[in-house]
Amino acid sequence: MTVTALKSISISYNNNKRKHLIINDNFVDIHDDILPRTKKEKIDKTIKIEKLPEENKTVKVPSIEKNNKKENESVRTTQKIAPKLSKRALEIQNEEFLLSKGIIIVRNNKYHPETNPNGIINLGTAENKLNNVEILSKINDPKISTVTPEQLLYGPNPGSDRLREEIAKLLNRHFNPKVLLSKENICVGNGCGPLLNLCGEVLFDAGDAFLVPGPFYGGFEADIKYGARVYPVPVRHEKDDCLKVSEEALEEALRNSSRPVKGIIIANPNNPFGRCYSAEQLLLFCNFAKSHGLFVICDEIYGLSTWNDIVTENIEEGKTIEDYECHYLPDPENTHGLWGFSKDFCLNGLRIGVTISYSKTVMAAIQKICFLTCIPTNIDNILVNILSDEKWTDEFILNNNRKLFKSYNHLTNSLNAHGIPYVKGDSGFFIYIDLHQAGLNEYDLWMKLLEGGLYISPSQAFFSKDTKEERNWFRVCFAVEQDELDLSLDRLYKVLKSVKN
Repeated sequence: MTVTALKSISISYNNNKRKHLIINDNFVDIHDDILPRTKKEKIDKTIKIEKLPEENKTVKVPSIEKNNKKENESVRTTQKIAPKLSKRALEIQNEEFLLSKGIIIVRNNKYHPETNPNGIINLGTAENKLNNVEILSKINDPKISTVTPEQLLYGPNPGSDRLREEIAKLLNRHFNPKVLLSKENICVGNGCGPLLNLCGEVLFDAGDAFLVPGPFYGGFEADIKYGARVYPVPVRHEKDDCLKVSEEALEEALRNSSRPVKGIIIANPNNPFGRCYSAEQLLLFCNFAKSHGLFVICDEIYGLSTWNDIVTENIEEGKTIEDYECHYLPDPENTHGLWGFSKDFCLNGLRIGVTISYSKTVMAAIQKICFLTCIPTNIDNILVNILSDEKWTDEFILNNNRKLFKSYNHLTNSLNAHGIPYVKGDSGFFIYIDLHQAGLNEYDLWMKLLEGGLYISPSQAFFSKDTKEERNWFRVCFAVEQDELDLSLDRLYKVLKSVKN
């Protein structure tokens, strides 16, 4: 976000007529702390109104005419005016969101096969580019995207009844919950990030905390902390299994937290590991939460990108939180879910998320304030038209998972050939790779990779512990066309070779 700082304003008058007006504009990024700098440059964020030369005498700013008479007000000032920020904004501004540095570098030199072939390839941002042809063809169909007069008006804050009904039917078909979802269990909003913050507003008080298995999706830090002021408490996983968290580890994190813990937040499939939790592990989270009076929020934004299960038809009972409803879920009133269209339907830019809850009390509270996160009516209509074509939707999901499975195998075959360890995946569209062999500290290696034309996400972006075991892991997204993936791997191997030499 930028502001225009009026560096110098000089207004002089001659015979009651305006002679000249000079305004010099400086565009200053108020979040300059996240910008990479080679030197400790200081940016003056103050607004200066300079004193005029003596011959100009007084600056006179004409006011609104009243009764055909001008009232002139003299303004004399050399005072610097500092911007006023809340304590919350100051705290946010002083924090470093690591991925912002990488994203800024990438966007200033973005790879394009024709216009910028030497630019930086982005395999750090979790975006699925494998289905652009299919999804664009569907969205750009006039039958899908036609805007009607009704869509020029405000729509229902939690999404239209029709959209929530179609989402419920989709999730019922693919998640197979024990108790079927209906529109009353659904609230639609502008992305899972804002909806997680909405959950933070209604389930937590400012200053509360939540347990989260670490390393964890870095967006949780910003999504729920920047607005709702709720703080993460990482929980260690077992040394021999990154997706296994013991009850003892949960007890330890709860006991040592300096803030009151109110809930557990997990991502399933896990981010950054690209795997689903086992049914037993999900139940452990839920049972622990119930026994300590906590609630569970399960982010299942990759829930329809579980390619190993979908392609191989190896469906495990109890794959998602909703599967436990009624018969197995220990505390259904305090177990809530998130899902969205960004990942499973390759629609990151449309910013559509979904809150799922069987609790009427929680859903009523969310819908009370969801006017802050409502989506455009034309997007609502587009999604209704897509989801109502169930045959196309189900085929799209299956074909997307086939492509992800193929891309994953292509990537892992290459990593195996070059002796690079990784966490075996079964879902999502990223993989966690071990680059300890480079012999550099993680940040320096990350910079080398960026210089070599490749952007992947370092473990610090997922709040890994500052230990030898957890650092020097990187998340690599593989949902790109094979030519781009191969070029990315070539750049990775060249950087590793250069740093070893």
